[in-house]
Amino acid sequence: MCYQFCLIVLIVVGLSANCSAQKNPVDVSTSQQIYGKISETAKLSEARASHTATLLLDGKVIIIGGMERNGVFFESAEIFNPQTDSFIKAKGKMSIKRVGHTATLLSDGKILIVGGWSNRDLPESSAEIYDSKTDTFTSVENAHHRLSGHTAMLLDNGKVLIAGGSDGKEGLGEVELFDPQTKTFTIIGRMQNARIGAAAVKLADGRVLLTGGAVKQGQILSSAEIFDPKINSFTATKAMNVVRYKHDSIRLSDGRVLVFGGSDNRDWNGQYKSAEIFDPKTNEFTPTNDMNFARFKIEGTSVLLKDGKVFIGGGGTSAEVFNPQTNTFTKTAGEFGIPLHFASVTLLDDKRALIVGGYGNGTPQVGPISTNRAWIFKL
Repeated sequence: MCYQFCLIVLIVVGLSANCSAQKNPVDVSTSQQIYGKISETAKLSEARASHTATLLLDGKVIIIGGMERNGVFFESAEIFNPQTDSFIKAKGKMSIKRVGHTATLLSDGKILIVGGWSNRDLPESSAEIYDSKTDTFTSVENAHHRLSGHTAMLLDNGKVLIAGGSDGKEGLGEVELFDPQTKTFTIIGRMQNARIGAAAVKLADGRVLLTGGAVKQGQILSSAEIFDPKINSFTATKAMNVVRYKHDSIRLSDGRVLVFGGSDNRDWNGQYKSAEIFDPKTNEFTPTNDMNFARFKIEGTSVLLKDGKVFIGGGGTSAEVFNPQTNTFTKTAGEFGIPLHFASVTLLDDKRALIVGGYGNGTPQVGPISTNRAWIFKL
């Protein structure tokens, strides 16, 4: 049982059993310019990676769950206050420990938490809702599938699209919708492909673009598809230029989508510096300039800045910024010191960005070890 659980975690969550073989991203710069600076801020009460970070309506950020190292998971949460740049523990706790879950801000300001691992042989199907007004977590109906490595996206109609991931045995093609009014999950159909570790982004017209991911270990996808919530169906787009999983994507101010980083079927040894841009008008992906660093395990570690540039803070020992006007990546000042795999990046209301947790290289005995450090990016 332990062997089965550890193997599944390696595939779906992405922890490496051979940490001594991990390679730091290659620090080869494509630009000598500097844009903004990262600096360390207050520490978390717990070291966390594969957690979630969600901006609340009051401007604070709640950090939920995650892991310190393989087998040491958390049901706790803590809240970052940008007025004091400090963390405090949330009073409430989740019903179970979770790592590799999703957390989605609902239209009413509450947060839906779905799936993830909880020190069992298979991921969880359970879900719960966090209410910041009462600082409490309340369980809701289970999803229809056990879920890890999935995506969760708030739609314009207030429902949440749950797509992709794995049930611990195979990749999932079936898709669910969560309705906050009834607090229930409904299966609405299937994607073109099962996708573990895909990236999802909402387009300007309310549709959702899903890129890449893995059907199973070693079978990585270059394909992409779009979900249309008006008819609850998926349509294939042109494929990306390379296969990608555990990458990230973000919508630009002009409606196009930047897709970057991740890895091919060689996992740690196949990390990408490459990036490409999806144009919803043509349904095509076009390569753009490379990043300064290869970045892997980075879903949710980019934010769109107020000036239209993109800050990227995960998967590398340094951060960088993409300029869509010049299609170039520029380093920021400052260093993290570790690659920050499965970290989080959140844009604050004051235009700064908060970078939290993640893990670097550990040891073969205990696996990757997370950090309790956090950083602030500002211009």
